[in-house]
Amino acid sequence: MLRRSFLRLAGLMAAPVMAARSPEVRAYGCQYRARATVLMLSMPLLHRDNVGSGYFRVSESWEGGKRQLWLEFGAGSIPARAAGLNRLGVFEERIVESGELLESAQYFGFMTASNEKDLREARAALETNGTSSFTAIQGRIEKGRASNLLLKIGDVAGGDWGKREALTAEIRARLAVASSAESRTSNVETNDSPCSPFLYAVSRAMKDTTGSCASRFVHNGKIHHLKTTRKRCAEAGVTELEGRIQDEAQKELSSFRLWFEPEQADRGPLRFEFRPRSFLRLTFERV
Repeated sequence: MLRRSFLRLAGLMAAPVMAARSPEVRAYGCQYRARATVLMLSMPLLHRDNVGSGYFRVSESWEGGKRQLWLEFGAGSIPARAAGLNRLGVFEERIVESGELLESAQYFGFMTASNEKDLREARAALETNGTSSFTAIQGRIEKGRASNLLLKIGDVAGGDWGKREALTAEIRARLAVASSAESRTSNVETNDSPCSPFLYAVSRAMKDTTGSCASRFVHNGKIHHLKTTRKRCAEAGVTELEGRIQDEAQKELSSFRLWFEPEQADRGPLRFEFRPRSFLRLTFERV
């Protein structure tokens, strides 16, 4: 009895010490289900539900007066529901903030290589031999400079959404040993102006309470511009954010829309949609 009381007391005394040494950590994650809409001259031609899935994860900690932020997003098709089409992508960002300013960032990601420009080419892409090709990137942003490594990886067997964890580990390993002959390295000067990875830029735009927001982000070793506008939806408590992505020459590359609860903006959107191709719109709903 005396021994049990002593151990309990020792545990209570040690708890504050352990808590003081461990940084405060908050984490959140959610899952999405995808719906595909095939378009003809921008008009809906057909819909199909449950063609893929996705996830969003965020965790943050504070240590030494700095905020450590981890952002992860991944999505992929379910070939049996997507007419045999096998596509996926995974992106991760590690951010260090000092106050409200980004001090440094690291990013990693990969996605299935796909060059279909129209429905005819999309149908031809279904005639694959069970292997996939990927484009992988990793980079770092700090002190007015961004560096990026790009690697094209061909003929990966079993490269599907259900095996993404093993695939992620394999691609990380390939990036780690990639030679200069098979990869491409690029550096860009950010001129000490705020510049971040893409997921972080979207996250900041969701938290911005003004009607519009403009920021710069680095992707694939190039600076892009993200311009967003927000409006209150008829649905109570939900805000819509429309984003347009432009290159340095202000040429629009793509756009997206997402819906979220303003008081929980750091937990990711309730729904988002984008058009990876002119003939295809993907809508992801949180489940």
